[in-house]
Amino acid sequence: MNEGYVKLYRKLMHNVVWQDPLKLKLWLFCLMKASYKKREVLIDNQIVQLDSGQFVTGRDSIEREFNRDMQKKYQVSGRTLWRWMKLLESEQYISINSTNKFSIITINNWDVYNKNDQQMSEKHPATGHQMSTNKKEKN
Repeated sequence: MNEGYVKLYRKLMHNVVWQDPLKLKLWLFCLMKASYKKREVLIDNQIVQLDSGQFVTGRDSIEREFNRDMQKKYQVSGRTLWRWMKLLESEQYISINSTNKFSIITINNWDVYNKNDQQMSEKHPATGHQMSTNKKEKN
């Protein structure tokens, strides 16, 4: 999942997470970890179905991934990160569905954030093709 992009809205600057750089990083981490399409993942010999806007994590794995390549003084404990995840849930940024082995995180309103991009990409090839064809005919 190291490909693609996420769309950010300027109104993010007016949200609670903007006020704290580490909480903002956690929110961006969630957006970047979320699957952009339906897929299956294997966790401890169990197949887990993920919808777009979801990802699987746990306290240890989120600590490891969040702190990767960070200076020691900026690293955050898994316990604190999980408390912040619960804050994101209480502010309705995400929903958390936990089991005893892992948690499925769902980005609330994922489809709303990405709806325009999907519609544009479906329509764009035909429109783009017609535009370039028309330009060639004029020349």
